[in-house]
Amino acid sequence: NKAVQIDLGGYAKGYALDRAAAILKHMGVQDALINIGGNILAMGTHGDRPWRVGIQHPRKPGPLATLDLHDGEAIGTSGDYQRFFELGGKRYCHLIDPRTGWPVQGVEAVTIITRGPRAGVLADADPKPLFIAGVRGGRQAARTMGVDEALLVDDGGHVHLTPAMRKQLDFTDKNTAVEVEP
Repeated sequence: NKAVQIDLGGYAKGYALDRAAAILKHMGVQDALINIGGNILAMGTHGDRPWRVGIQHPRKPGPLATLDLHDGEAIGTSGDYQRFFELGGKRYCHLIDPRTGWPVQGVEAVTIITRGPRAGVLADADPKPLFIAGVRGGRQAARTMGVDEALLVDDGGHVHLTPAMRKQLDFTDKNTAVEVEP
């Protein structure tokens, strides 16, 4: 059908992470931190410690939080802060809610941690449904998808975390409003 196009951008970076890791392993590389467009996969360690990475704050320069990334773990974020436009003082991001056909509102960013043989693909693809589900449906979507470590920043700047993600994070600003979801 000439009127239909397929855009693989929803998981292409993640696939590239997994392929890069496979190529590096094949070449004998044991320790590496692979970053493709902000999606990151860890191989091995950084000397005698895990890799330390930051989660970009969606509205301020610098990180919202930092965490250790261990061998085989990947981190991915979907946000409204890099690809968007503003019209009439309202921000419209590139993520479309398929239920309405409109850009998602109410969420600034979602970050998740994954692990396993397809960690890169999952880290790229899985934040998007949580972003679309928003604050109200995000936790249930995470449970349904088997995502244990998730962070959601709502449009008020409040951080919503799964209990497993809370254990991973060191917040840059100790006064960050955080709500741990059950």
